[in-house]
This record gives sequence, structure tokens and C-alpha cells, in this order.
Amino acid sequence: MRRYRFVLFVLFSMLVLSPQLLFAHGVIGKRFVPESLTVTDPFPSDEADLLAFSHQKDNDVLSNVYGFGISKRLSQNLSVDLDGAYDQIRPNDGSPSVRGFENIGLMVKYAMLRVPEHEFLVTSALGWELGGTGTKEIGREAHSAIAPQLLFVYGLGDLPDALQYLRPLAITGQVGLSAPVGNRSTEAAEIANTLSYGFVVEYSILYLQSFIKDIGIGWPFSRLVPITEFSFEQPLNGPNAGQTVATANPGVIWAGKYYELGVEAILPLNDRSGNHAGVRGLIHLFLDDMFPNSYTWTPFGGVLGPTQR
Repeated sequence: MRRYRFVLFVLFSMLVLSPQLLFAHGVIGKRFVPESLTVTDPFPSDEADLLAFSHQKDNDVLSNVYGFGISKRLSQNLSVDLDGAYDQIRPNDGSPSVRGFENIGLMVKYAMLRVPEHEFLVTSALGWELGGTGTKEIGREAHSAIAPQLLFVYGLGDLPDALQYLRPLAITGQVGLSAPVGNRSTEAAEIANTLSYGFVVEYSILYLQSFIKDIGIGWPFSRLVPITEFSFEQPLNGPNAGQTVATANPGVIWAGKYYELGVEAILPLNDRSGNHAGVRGLIHLFLDDMFPNSYTWTPFGGVLGPTQR
């Protein structure tokens, strides 16, 4: 309990002490799109997850996951991401808890289509889970897996005037396939290919007051972006083929100049997804704004400055 109180105190202190600064990092068109907590961010970027936390109970275990990650642009449209997580798993039957690291993940993103006037972006991505880099006790896989993905964001800023109060809405989405790689005579042959997909619906208070109408919402609430994320994972083969794990994740993001804070619920949508709600949180850093003349250096484009999304 003391740990959770300390985390809440730190988050509150960061929010209260942060100055009222405008976003210096880029947008797609006029729109700033924050990092979501569940669905993969479609933007190549120079950013970091200082802490991506989740707490959830199912019928068998109570799990706490502490994630972290960092991304680095190699050019304006190309980036490499590195991520990992530390898990604490406590069985409900009283067995000893287990702790350890998940496998390291890498991802390459390439923004292949930008249409700023329609606030539209399409990105291709390739993820790679490095098998055997995690802790065996928490059930990490010994094999590697690759995951090609297609990511997108679309803002509704071009709606007609009659629907102007819907313009702050944006939709972010992803669809991808994860497949084991390696010697098919090993355990990798028994691991299912998995289809994953999801989308985010968000409403930007900042967009509303900057480009539609200033309705008098003051700081810090003017920096909020209410979101709802939907996440789905479906094994395509094996004993659980066709049994989709689905969650709805309503929450809110607060975004400043140098960092972003987010929190959302984890709500199972079917029996396969469990019977208990959970919670997920995020502390995300905009490294391109914190270190614009150093961290944004690239081998193919020199110093890019803050991300143009």
C-alpha cells in the first residue's frame, strides 16, 4: 500500500509542478496524438516509457508488470524501439511468488504515408521478440517471434462545421501477426501464430480549445485527452485457436511539454479475458523535447529537432 501511495504522490507532484507550456513536439496536421497505453504508437519518435505499469488479477494469479522502453529515430520517418518488462506474479493458491524479466522486444517503424491536411498517417512496423532473453521462472518463451504490423492514426479535423465538436476526435489503430521463428522441430512448432488488433478512440481537449472553441477549461484539465482503447488477441492455431482475448480500456491521458501521464482501466470483454478488472498506468518522456540538439541526431538526417508527427 505504501508503494502505491508513493507512486500516486510522485504523479501528483509532477502534474502540479509542471509549467503551462505548449507542445513543442510535432503533430500530424494540427493534431497532437499522445502515446496510448495499450495500442502501439504509430509515430517514429525519440521518446521513452519511464514506467508502463499494469496490475491485474485472474482466476489463477495476481500480476504486476513494470514495463520500460525507448525509441530512437534514424531518419524523419524511420525509428527503432527497444522495450522490456519486469513481472511479479503471485499465484492465488498460496504458492510462492515468482519474479523476473520478460523477453526483450525490438521494433522498427517506418511512416510510409503522411497526409497532414487530413490528419492521417500510416506506418509499417516489424517487431522481434528475442527468445531466451527473459527469466525462465515467469514462463518466458525460449524461441523468438516476429510480428509484422500496420499502424495508423486518423483525426476527424476535416469534418464539416455542423459537426465541429466532433473534430477533436481521433482514431488510432493497429493490426499485426505474431509468429514463432527458429527450428520448427523445437517447442516453437507448438506455439500458436497470433493475430492481434486494436484501436483507440480519443477526444483532445487541447484540440477543442485551440481550433474549435475555447470553452473555458483551465489548466491542468485543458491538457487532458480522454481515451478508450480496445485490444484483441486471437490464436490462429493450437488448442486455443479462435479463442479471442478482448479488453476495453477506458482512461485519460495528461500531456505536457516534456512528459505524459496516463491511466486506464482494464475491463475483460469475455470469459477468455478473465473475470476481474485491472489498472494500467504510464509515465512517458518526450526525449526529443528534453534534448532537442543531442538525442534527435540521426545518421541519415543530422539533427532533426523535436518529432514532427
